[in-house]
Amino acid sequence: MNHKVLFTKAVAMLSMMGLAATPGLSRAAGVDFYAGADLVQMTTDVDPDGLVDALTFRTQHLRLKGGVNVTKWLAVEAQLLSGADDTATEDFGSGKYGTGTTLGLFAKPHVTFRRVDLYGLLGYARAEATIDCVLSCPPVFEATLDGLAYGFGVQFLVTKKLKISLDYTAYHDGSATFNDGTITATPDVWTTGFGLGVNYRF
Repeated sequence: MNHKVLFTKAVAMLSMMGLAATPGLSRAAGVDFYAGADLVQMTTDVDPDGLVDALTFRTQHLRLKGGVNVTKWLAVEAQLLSGADDTATEDFGSGKYGTGTTLGLFAKPHVTFRRVDLYGLLGYARAEATIDCVLSCPPVFEATLDGLAYGFGVQFLVTKKLKISLDYTAYHDGSATFNDGTITATPDVWTTGFGLGVNYRF
């Protein structure tokens, strides 16, 4: 079975286990829900053939997120990022890269030191992407970017319910299959982002 399918099922199972445990844990251990919003500066490097410099695209996104702390050290978090596009130029040509809405689902282990939370992110992300005018125009290539996503971050407690968060997340790291209906290309794509925002605990 494809490793992406296995990983997706594992993340989904972890999430369902966490959500299934929520009612009992809430009564017994004070499980809480949270929601938040961030501004994310995303960088995407697209390497067409490994022989020339990658095209680098920089985009800004609004990220909405929500989750539940299923234990004192583990949360399950869902993320939704807005789409954006950018144009970049290198010696061999220029290109325009865009993404639609990005969806992410993460296990979020965390540890608290006084008023500071340190956490990791491990899960699955998916986005539809387009790229055109790389090497030649007008072909528009489309791809689905999905697979392992990971990151880490820090949260600072402002009040008992409000936190400021800063994080780094890699949403895609590997090859992607782009197709314009006739031609297929498999460039390497690295998409990473730095986010700054707030979380509110209910």
